[in-house]
Amino acid sequence: MNDLRNQLFYKFALVVFILILIFEGAMLIALKKSFDIHLKDKLALVATSINPKHFTPTDLINIQHKYKVFPLFVNISTADKKFLKNIKLGFFINKTADKKERIISYVTKKGNYIIKISTFYSTNEDKIRIIRTISLLISFIIFLIVLMLGYKFIDTVVTQIEISFKKLKNFNSNVSHELKTPLAIMKSEIEVALMNEEKNCDKILYSLLQEINYLNDITEKLLFLTKNDLQNCKLKEVDLEEVILELYEKYSNKIHISLHIDENDEYIIKGDKTLLKMALSNIIENSIKYKALKIDIILKKTKNKIILTIRDNGIGIPKEKLPYIFDEFYRVDESHNKEIKGFGLGLSIVKNILKAHKAKIKVKSEKGVEFIIEFPLKEISNH
Repeated sequence: MNDLRNQLFYKFALVVFILILIFEGAMLIALKKSFDIHLKDKLALVATSINPKHFTPTDLINIQHKYKVFPLFVNISTADKKFLKNIKLGFFINKTADKKERIISYVTKKGNYIIKISTFYSTNEDKIRIIRTISLLISFIIFLIVLMLGYKFIDTVVTQIEISFKKLKNFNSNVSHELKTPLAIMKSEIEVALMNEEKNCDKILYSLLQEINYLNDITEKLLFLTKNDLQNCKLKEVDLEEVILELYEKYSNKIHISLHIDENDEYIIKGDKTLLKMALSNIIENSIKYKALKIDIILKKTKNKIILTIRDNGIGIPKEKLPYIFDEFYRVDESHNKEIKGFGLGLSIVKNILKAHKAKIKVKSEKGVEFIIEFPLKEISNH
């Protein structure tokens, strides 16, 4: 991943460098054109302000200071009409005799006079050189800042890729383990059945059925996580108390459940009844799986939310593992204890379903495990 991080950074730096060069080049070209136009405009203004009949050295000094063109050369001459018709007017750029400087000139005529205004073109070049130096310094600073921000962004992206890669690796490991185990059991049971001369296969068939049910459960949970777009599901009015009572009927023969519900309040929320039953069933089944003998379900209503608490007296969850229990494919028992079957998807499904209901879930574990789910009242329908 370090190679990927470095490659992305080098490519990013190269792209930024090229973009800055293009920007600098375009800016200098535009600046040169702008200064050229500005200088030509000044020479044209100087020409219009000159009275060829009365032009003195003092007038030249005044014009230089007024238009800030230094040095300024003015040449005034007279000519006949035939010569005036053939003379070329406009702007010209020529080199000096020693070819070290360039001179820009503007030639115009007033009556029988030809006026030629000239100055060194290096006047512009000096200004452009100063601005270019300042611009390059600013661009270099911007380049460094962008590189720093870009590196942080690339580092964040690559870190997320690393996390995703680890999750995928962990997923592959879990899938191979969870699918390999029941398949191996089924293979063994079938081999025993084939070798059994008495053909008394009831126990074997029951064992196979259990493993098939387990594989089917894994498949359904994986399909649920990958195919269901929970954020766009249509929510209707659901009586949360009714959902809890139905779950009580379903699980009361498997574990002792105590209900604490204030019958004077209504617990109507916007939700999907099937999804809510699935989420709460996963929590209850987890309690049963991890040796809980009793579950307390508490439902109460406050000014701005409905709070559902599900508390068991099972083996609990180590404090350091609590932040990860809602991650996909995460199992508290990393040794994959054969007595406790699971794929690490149940609580991830719970989290996704509750997120679709705009509900928050917290978990505590001191003696047993306590799940606290908060449904916001602002999602409740007014009719």
